[in-house]
Amino acid sequence: MTTSLFKLSGDKVLESVDNRDHPYSSTIEDINLFVHPHVYPSEKFRTTAFVLRSLRNLFKDKSFCDMGCGPGIMGLYALKHGATRVVQSDINPYAVENAKANNELNGYGPEKVKVYHSNCFDKVPKDRFDILLFNMPFHKDKIDTSNPLSFAFYDPEYQSVTKFLEQAKNYSHEGSEIYISFSNKGDVNLLESIFISSGFNWELWKIINENQEYDNRIYKLTC
Repeated sequence: MTTSLFKLSGDKVLESVDNRDHPYSSTIEDINLFVHPHVYPSEKFRTTAFVLRSLRNLFKDKSFCDMGCGPGIMGLYALKHGATRVVQSDINPYAVENAKANNELNGYGPEKVKVYHSNCFDKVPKDRFDILLFNMPFHKDKIDTSNPLSFAFYDPEYQSVTKFLEQAKNYSHEGSEIYISFSNKGDVNLLESIFISSGFNWELWKIINENQEYDNRIYKLTC
């Protein structure tokens, strides 16, 4: 991640990403993949590496759901570290096709990973997962969401994470763990109030970069 990119406002980062006109190759934590135009560039932001390393030892023999999968790095990383199966979902159709291509590139077929074009769980078949992740947008601004890439940077009033948690009750079991990545670049108080209203038990599980302008944090929610 470049500091200059991280410090740009959400709309400036969105514009930068949306102006790409060709895929490029990337390697994240020894996972090779391509990032297509109009898809969130996971490797450009320090949150991605933080989440990957934090969850690394949790995937073995677990089923995993990656909500807002982007190019698919989280699911690929989970499979590499022992996940039994993965479901990826994204509201951005470009991200869905990107994730499918990267799964094929890394040799994973539908018996190990499935990808759905869906607004949260709307089009994800009923299932129960051991681990669920939402690497959610930080910005809560109300914007024109006609561009699907905008959902990677903005969640107006955090409506999507509210919906995700409500639906997650039907996609989790008593022992499931839900992880949500965030930063105090967003509205921490609003997000935590959503957690309180969700009915899940929650905690600020991990936090880094507290001495910088913006931190990176992971919340853990359980039944």
